[in-house]
Amino acid sequence: MQGRMQPPPEASQACLGKSQNDACSFTTPRGPMTGTCGSPPMQTQLLCMPQGGPPGMSQGGMSQGGISQGGISQGGRPQGGPQMGGRPQGGGTQGGRRGADIVARNPGAKTVTSKVPDTQQGSCFDTRSQITCPREGDALYGQDANYVGPETSYTDNGDGTVQDSVTGLLWQKAHNAKRLGFGDAANACANLTLGGRTDWRLPNIKELFSLSDFRGSQSRRFFIDDVFDLKEPGAEILQGDRFASSHFTGMMGQTWSSTIYTGVHYGRPGVEAAFFYNFLDGHLKQAPTEGRNTLFYRCVSGPEWGDNVFVDNGDATVTDTALGLTWQKSDDGQSRDWPAALKYCESLTLAGRSDWRLPNVKELQSIVDYSKNDPALDQRFLHQSDKKGWFWSSTTHGDNITMASYVCFGKCVSKSGIDTHGAGAQRSDPKSGNAKNWSSLGGQEDEVRINNLVRCVR
Repeated sequence: MQGRMQPPPEASQACLGKSQNDACSFTTPRGPMTGTCGSPPMQTQLLCMPQGGPPGMSQGGMSQGGISQGGISQGGRPQGGPQMGGRPQGGGTQGGRRGADIVARNPGAKTVTSKVPDTQQGSCFDTRSQITCPREGDALYGQDANYVGPETSYTDNGDGTVQDSVTGLLWQKAHNAKRLGFGDAANACANLTLGGRTDWRLPNIKELFSLSDFRGSQSRRFFIDDVFDLKEPGAEILQGDRFASSHFTGMMGQTWSSTIYTGVHYGRPGVEAAFFYNFLDGHLKQAPTEGRNTLFYRCVSGPEWGDNVFVDNGDATVTDTALGLTWQKSDDGQSRDWPAALKYCESLTLAGRSDWRLPNVKELQSIVDYSKNDPALDQRFLHQSDKKGWFWSSTTHGDNITMASYVCFGKCVSKSGIDTHGAGAQRSDPKSGNAKNWSSLGGQEDEVRINNLVRCVR
């Protein structure tokens, strides 16, 4: 296949932890090279580039208009050709998805005390590949695997139920393979007798997301612990799917929550929608509760979990006494790419403390206020400089390790500005690069920003 030559890995390593236009240098076979960090067309990471263009790039590897011949469409959006097993490319990276086999624990991780279950992401990444976990002070230190929260602790009770000792919730172990509409799923849980209990219900979205496991990677591992049953659906799932051209069975794990979106779904006033989590592709979005929409469901029992109890400490910090985390009260109004977001929090001194860090995706989602949508935040305690803003997490998205997860506190829009997934949704963006080189991501044409807001935690 024709296309651009790949730059040497030293070109990207020289810009780890740096920002656009920062000075950089590295050694080539011909001697030292100095330049500045920049983003070539269609690249998702900064490269150390000499004057005249990216290192290792052939001038003949670009078609007219600066578009690579190797699988990138005119609008900058990766084309969706088939891979092994009929799985389409996509997900917004050049050359298709870049998954990874992710371990559950980094032996050198610092322990975090809270009541938010850990993501289980114990491997580290730069903007394009899996790496040895950086040490404190190194570039890209502060990512998810550098810290570990309460490790998930599930007990299979042998009666069709699983106890979560971190949240105190009791879960249905089985995978309900028949997808149901929202109302039918809620009724199925309400009428369930299991493990000697009858108080089963559809979980709220914070409870459901507490089960997310970010060792997940499509066609490698589900985004849920192995103690729970789950099965990829058959090809019939795509019949009648209006996004079938960009969907495949390995990403159809949408699972209902009971949380109703308070905003306007897909620009259609009067259409009620509920949030779901997808245990096959690791994203949190929303779908209409009426009509032909059918999703999976998993029932839960026990007192509701996930409500915040905020206390303003009077020093530009806010403590969530329910979940045990202290937050930066206001973001600083500056959007950053992922490496810069990590660096900002690791360097922050606030309220006499210097142990701030970028939150992992489960911690970040824990402060979403799903009763609100513009933004989805309790603004009595937490301030947001731009109500349209999205916020970076420290968690790499295992299905595509050139990307990291973010949470939409502002409306989660498409490139045309339609609120497709709802304020409070969780998606992923390229970790670095120029957003102008991307038309959109996915079949619903998610807007690509790359530079997102940051709220640090400790």
